[in-house]
Amino acid sequence: MSPFKLIVVSIAGLAIAGVATVLVVGYENLPGRRNAAAPVPAVVPASATAPASSNSASSNSSPAATLDAAAVQTAYETCVQKAFPTRADAAPRAAACSRALGSHQLKPDEVALARLTRGIARVALGDKVMASEDYLEAIKHYDRLINPANPDALNLFRRAAALDAIGETDKALADYSDAIKADPDASLAFLNRGILLATRKRSYDRAIQDFDRVLVLVPDNVEALISRGDAFIHLGDFGRGMADLDRAIALSPENAYAFLVRGLAYARRDDARAAMSDYDTTLKYDPNNVYALVNRAALFSLDRKPDLALKDLDRAILLDPTFARAFYNRGYVYFMQKSYDKAIEDYGAAIALDPEMGLAYNNRGLTRAIVGRDLTQALADSDMALKLMPTNLEVRDTRAFIYLKLGEPTQALKEYNDALDIDPSRAISLYGRGLAKIRAGDPAGGKADQAAAETLYPEVAQQFSMYGLD
Repeated sequence: MSPFKLIVVSIAGLAIAGVATVLVVGYENLPGRRNAAAPVPAVVPASATAPASSNSASSNSSPAATLDAAAVQTAYETCVQKAFPTRADAAPRAAACSRALGSHQLKPDEVALARLTRGIARVALGDKVMASEDYLEAIKHYDRLINPANPDALNLFRRAAALDAIGETDKALADYSDAIKADPDASLAFLNRGILLATRKRSYDRAIQDFDRVLVLVPDNVEALISRGDAFIHLGDFGRGMADLDRAIALSPENAYAFLVRGLAYARRDDARAAMSDYDTTLKYDPNNVYALVNRAALFSLDRKPDLALKDLDRAILLDPTFARAFYNRGYVYFMQKSYDKAIEDYGAAIALDPEMGLAYNNRGLTRAIVGRDLTQALADSDMALKLMPTNLEVRDTRAFIYLKLGEPTQALKEYNDALDIDPSRAISLYGRGLAKIRAGDPAGGKADQAAAETLYPEVAQQFSMYGLD
């Protein structure tokens, strides 16, 4: 009996300051998404224009009506600059956006862009609730600004970024496509559409077509190389994927995100040493990169270095206390250390952040059963895990284990049979079914199952006994 393994946090596509929409690829190869109220859209340019008087309502920040026109222009230009904010400049730019918006002297298009920019800055600062409000207000302004009969490509692009940020993927894709129709050379629209196709739709072939177009328009576009390389890796084309990632690193040798994505590629190939080297380099250039910390911790754990794993996971959680996968992985490390109460607490934290994380429900249920407390709650956890992952055999094993702990061998037998109907050679299920048969009054059948299981996996009996069943 074993818990679900560590989750390796995989990122498909570039986003601001290394903060991205996340997929997870675990050892069970189960997909998932990071729980985020307002994900950050990909990098886009934001050209500053001179402000002019307007009565547009814009901000919930403190009024700045005393600013003169020059001060408003300075605040606005500091807010929008040439690209969207990163973690490094998020705080001063959010403050500048608030000053400009609070003046009530911006034009409608400037209000929209300032709202969008402040939303991105707020996400980088960890304020996702207020960021969502900014994104929604930006969308309202762009809805009024965009003429359906003659849409402006840049405004379509910016609205798409805001729609992406609130999870309106299909609408964002439509706006990026319309922006491309209005301006067939809009390389960033191709880039962002490709990123969305890869991260939200898993449509890697279509995404690669968009990245190809970006690289025709801008041959040394590092973001497109990273994104295309990651898409190739997801399709199993390791050669072309690594070629793109290596080229991106050659063009931008201090690009932390490129090293992170290449580290993930090496991890998929089970090249732990190369993956560790790239994660280390990621953290050299971006010490606060939570994805590198979580993934390096996974390698430390697999290398039986739990103290180093916990150090990285503690730091990741300190940096981003909303990162459900970090709590899940720390719970796993605690489980392997037999610190079961801490494991239960961390699995609970992961569930609170991501109520659809079936992995965490399963592991919490298993841990509760091993401890022997809250068996009713353990069964409830396994019920939820089964609801979220109805075809997963690990869940069936966990449920059967809990029923054995509850003294209900008939129910355990049913769960093991369900698992063995799908995989007749599953040693854990065979041994567990043997134990259930013995407890249900069929010792001969039970011992036969256990003998067959031990032939397949000689350590299977030890695994049951260490959790209090033999």
